[in-house]
Amino acid sequence: MRQIDFNDLHTRETPREILEMDFPKLGSLPIKGGWGYDQVSACVIDKNDPVVDPTIPFNGVALEYIFAEYRLYEELIVFRTNGKKFAGINRELMSQKLLSLDGRSYDLLTFQVSAFLEHDFNLLKSRYQGPHGVSNPNFDFNAHQILHNSMLHTGTREYWFDITSFYVI
Repeated sequence: MRQIDFNDLHTRETPREILEMDFPKLGSLPIKGGWGYDQVSACVIDKNDPVVDPTIPFNGVALEYIFAEYRLYEELIVFRTNGKKFAGINRELMSQKLLSLDGRSYDLLTFQVSAFLEHDFNLLKSRYQGPHGVSNPNFDFNAHQILHNSMLHTGTREYWFDITSFYVI
């Protein structure tokens, strides 16, 4: 396994604007603030944003998970050059901490992330699904797993969310 070389996003446009442009089907998220790398750049989940339908129960935690997923796509795909893009991206929640700082409520999520460089992912997929792949009686699953593990990149990412609008500690 290799370490993912994460690059923090530094953009003129807000995360909300960037996510709307890059993932139009996602719609407009009720967020403001930054990319959530620390308390100062926390992503603010805004229950009172005009895009929120007040007749539906507000699920701020679901928005945190959506933001975390799409920030990863931005970091590992969209803002990368060809040959350095990732695929097969997975994340697993390692910890969640509620914090009260400076009169505001924060949720700090830490995820374990795994992914493959796009080229490696496509190679593994073609070997697994191809004519000599898993449907072939001579397929060597152990050899495939060794190759899989040697190409896998991992790392951890933190996400800071200001959740004051819907949760007060």
